[in-house]
Amino acid sequence: MKSCLIVYYSRTGVTDQAAHALAAACGADIEALQPLRSYSKAGGFLRAVWDAVRRIPAPIAATQRHPSDYPFIVLGTPVWAGHMSAPMRSYIEQQRQHFHRLGLFCTMGGRGGEDALDEMAALCHREPIARLCLREHEVRSGHHIEQLTALAAELGRLEQRTPEFATRLSPV
Repeated sequence: MKSCLIVYYSRTGVTDQAAHALAAACGADIEALQPLRSYSKAGGFLRAVWDAVRRIPAPIAATQRHPSDYPFIVLGTPVWAGHMSAPMRSYIEQQRQHFHRLGLFCTMGGRGGEDALDEMAALCHREPIARLCLREHEVRSGHHIEQLTALAAELGRLEQRTPEFATRLSPV
């Protein structure tokens, strides 16, 4: 078992690409959330926005890895109308009592990333010790690697520190 677990949801593949790059950079285990209802096509997109704005958790499949087994968990989500995704909301509500140290990242087509990360932190009932917002075009073009490498380096340094000496990384 590794010391870090990355849990993410991705509707279009952008957050998936970022999560896998981060996992490779910091040597983390990774888990993709699987919603039990579809968010694909136009109807799924509208449902995604509705669920996010109304803060409705989405039913998700059981995960394979348990966050209490890891000293550090990083959560990743796309930004939907300025909010975290509904599958991520479900995961946090189900597992937040098992989170030790927390990092957050999001991917977004427009804006609202910082608000989505703040919303995630509030739902987790803790301040993350590392956070990162990535724009969709950065991820699709490969320009996100430098930011993810910096985040991975920060996560590695933070593993050696106690939480009271942790810093907040916000490179965007």
